[in-house]
Amino acid sequence: MSKMKLFFGLLGVVLFFSCEGPEGPPGFDGLDGLDAPIPLVFAETVNFTFDADNNIWRSEELTFDGTVNGDIWQVFISFDPGFFTPLPASVFDEFGEFQYIFDHNVDSVQLQIIGDSDLSGLDAASTTNINIRVAIIPAELRSEFVGLETMDFESFMEAINLDVGDVQSVKRP
Repeated sequence: MSKMKLFFGLLGVVLFFSCEGPEGPPGFDGLDGLDAPIPLVFAETVNFTFDADNNIWRSEELTFDGTVNGDIWQVFISFDPGFFTPLPASVFDEFGEFQYIFDHNVDSVQLQIIGDSDLSGLDAASTTNINIRVAIIPAELRSEFVGLETMDFESFMEAINLDVGDVQSVKRP
C-alpha cells in the first residue's frame, strides 16, 4: 500500500512540474510610494463664538477633503508661541477651570471651550486668533501610530516622520 502511495505521489509531482500553458493575466502593480497614504498636519488660526444657551464657546467648523471614517484625528493648541499642547487641555485662571476640546466627524473638526462656571466673560486672549494644528492619520496607518494622543507636538511630528515644513494651511472656500 505504501509503495502505491509513493508511486502516485511521484506521478503527481512529475505531472505537476511538466505542465505548460499560456501565461496568466498580469497582477496589480504595487504602491510606488507616491500614492500611499501619509499623515497630514494642517495649521489654522481659529476664533470662538459664545453660545449663551449652552454656556460653550465654539470655533468655526474646519472641513478637510479626502478623509474617511476611521482616520485618526489629533488637534493641538498653542498657548505659548511655538509650543503646541494636545487637546483636551485644561486651563485654570480667574474664570476658574475650563477646557479646550474638539469634536470631529468624517471630514470636519470643531473646537469648543467648556467649563463648569459662567464662560461668557472669557477674554479675547482665550477666544480669538488661537493657533492650532490638526493632524489626520489615515485609517490604513492606524496600527502604526498607537498612543500618539498623549504626545507633545514635536514628538508627534517626529513619530509620524514629518517636520515643520510639512505643515499645510487649511484650504478655505
